[in-house]
Amino acid sequence: MIRNLILPLLLFIPLAQAAPLPVTWSLAGNWRVHDANESDFNGARAPDRNWRTLRVPANWYSAGYDHQGALWYRHEFTLPERTPKTMATLVFDGVDYFADVTLNGKTLARHEGYFQRFSVDISDALRRHNQLAVRVDSPFEDPKTIWPLHKTMVKGVLNQHDTRPGGAWSDEGQDANSGGIWAPVKLHLSRGVTIDEVILRPEWRDGLENPALRAEIRYRALAAGAATLRLSAAPDNFSGQRFQQDLPVTLNKADGKIQTLSVVLPMKQARLWWPTGYGKPNLYRVRATLLDRQGVMDTAVTRTGLRKLEEQPDNKGWRINDKRLFIKGTNYIGSPWLGTMTRKKYRRDFTLVEAMNANAIRVHGHVAGRALYDVADEMGLMIWQDVPLQWGYNNSVAFADNAVRQSREMVEQFGNSPAIIVWGGHNEPPWNSPWMEKRFPDWNKTLNQSLTKRVGDTLAEDTSRIVHRFSAVEEHYWAGWYFGTMRDLLGPAKTGIITEFGAQALPRLSTLKTIIPAHLMWPKSTAADDPGWTHWKYHNFQPFQTFKFAHIPRGKNIQEMINNTQQYQAQLVAMAAESYRRQRYQPVTALFHFMFVETWPSINWGVVDYLRKPKAGYYALQQAYQPILPSIEPVTATWRKDSKATIRLWAINDTWSACEECRLTWQVKQNGRVLAKGDTTLTLPPDSGNKIEEITVTPASTHKVTIEYRIENKKGETVGKNVREERVEAAAQSESAG
Repeated sequence: MIRNLILPLLLFIPLAQAAPLPVTWSLAGNWRVHDANESDFNGARAPDRNWRTLRVPANWYSAGYDHQGALWYRHEFTLPERTPKTMATLVFDGVDYFADVTLNGKTLARHEGYFQRFSVDISDALRRHNQLAVRVDSPFEDPKTIWPLHKTMVKGVLNQHDTRPGGAWSDEGQDANSGGIWAPVKLHLSRGVTIDEVILRPEWRDGLENPALRAEIRYRALAAGAATLRLSAAPDNFSGQRFQQDLPVTLNKADGKIQTLSVVLPMKQARLWWPTGYGKPNLYRVRATLLDRQGVMDTAVTRTGLRKLEEQPDNKGWRINDKRLFIKGTNYIGSPWLGTMTRKKYRRDFTLVEAMNANAIRVHGHVAGRALYDVADEMGLMIWQDVPLQWGYNNSVAFADNAVRQSREMVEQFGNSPAIIVWGGHNEPPWNSPWMEKRFPDWNKTLNQSLTKRVGDTLAEDTSRIVHRFSAVEEHYWAGWYFGTMRDLLGPAKTGIITEFGAQALPRLSTLKTIIPAHLMWPKSTAADDPGWTHWKYHNFQPFQTFKFAHIPRGKNIQEMINNTQQYQAQLVAMAAESYRRQRYQPVTALFHFMFVETWPSINWGVVDYLRKPKAGYYALQQAYQPILPSIEPVTATWRKDSKATIRLWAINDTWSACEECRLTWQVKQNGRVLAKGDTTLTLPPDSGNKIEEITVTPASTHKVTIEYRIENKKGETVGKNVREERVEAAAQSESAG
């Protein structure tokens, strides 16, 4: 929610001057902190003159404090005189991971969960001069007994992932802890009632032309009584009609419990939210205000867009606003320290995503800062939103209860975002991950099965979105990196949804030099156990998969190694993306590459490095994700001199408009000689993919073969182009006579 007025807390307001209500003040600034890992140290009462300062909001690591466990935060603020019936609420937008809140020596609340907004009623504890103490705990989990298979915190990739500092499995995998008061803290004052949450969902009973907005207003009131709820929806990023209703309501006294008002706002002929490439992402700013005879009691502002979602059975595709669309996405983690990500940084990243011709991101294994969803809403970038569950967790009923609560809070607090089209459940749960049997002696085939089911059931409570109950290992297509070969990606897909595929690649040399010291830049061998790779592995590089599995040649120097890894990644991601686009709705409906950007100074699967410099793989996906794609299917695996080789040409149109009288042209060249060429003119129907031509040629030498394929519209403008190169080996030797 966006409060009506957010101001820095002013310490110099005269006591006699009462603040106009409602009002919200920011508590951002430098707070004092002290190690809280000693249980007998009471940081709520101890003198803090000699404590160090730390910026709030920020993850403590990114703010310069490399800390594990608990930390006391202290802050003081002064308020003006309050009017009668003033309610005061502390609002925390995100604290990682446990928070114990004390004001003026009175313990008021304990909260668990890193991503949720939570409110603390401080009305009875508030004075003119106030001392706020927050004990924040982001614990280190013992790698021998708890971490990583039996984790106890719902933190997903922020607690364990192969792109974190130290990697997924080493004892260093919990380095650079993400704890802290990483999101804004505000003080909100209202009169008689406080609105804590406004939950919005569209309704389509009267069709797309006449939507309605269902609103659930969660509030706390000092006393029962009559009031008016004013609910309005005004255009936020366009000019258009404003909708408003004044509804008589009866407020219930809080008595320590959140109360709810449920209303529906008709929005006849309202504009719809459309994803990038398909229309404008029209947004409405929704204001909920409670009034009595004296005027405004409290108000809250949020934002949403109206769009209808449907998953058709039998892999026939997803529909948005009754139009089918193919999902071309990428997995995304902005940073392991969410407090470092701003609207500007998210917009920078998403501009690169959309320029890559992707239309969706999977927010992989975590819930991000609210700025991510705001920017995606504005840009029309669709989101697959995971719960923060990655691999193995405590198998108790109590932990499952906790995960269910946090999953429901994710749905409720982030569900106003129209960009979120999918709720995704547990990623690679242990019961679906037989590879864990080789790694963990205490693995069993039913571990976390109940957890996965209960979280999936909770996500399904939101009927306005597609729900993917868990992300299975079967939909992670790691051929060419962890198993099989790159050409296995050309085979028939086994699932309609593909949520991971990719390969590692080194960044450009200038970026690599900021990660690997010069004296460690060239280990003695390519053996994975060569100690020269230790520093590289900490920064997520996988030498075994690179050299022994993918068989990427190291080259003679570091620049050749960079080129070789980037070329391999580019070839693999393009091959996979084109293959699965050719299989559109037979059975593939959604495709998410892994992954978009490297999240810290590391070497992993990103097609963009941590300094936001694209690799060759970025441009390969940009070509493979073109809305109108002239796709080249490499039928022959190994091209040889004087032997026939075959390719197939496809035309894929993901747009909702036909490409009328398009001209398709192609040629196959080798060493300046044209081996084959052709053209045809036809109409490419909207939302279609068809095989156009099969070509067989015979290379006359061992020079590389280049296939060029282009689609032009009837105006002669290029709407899609593709180039593929094939290496040609020497002719196979014939068997000698016996």
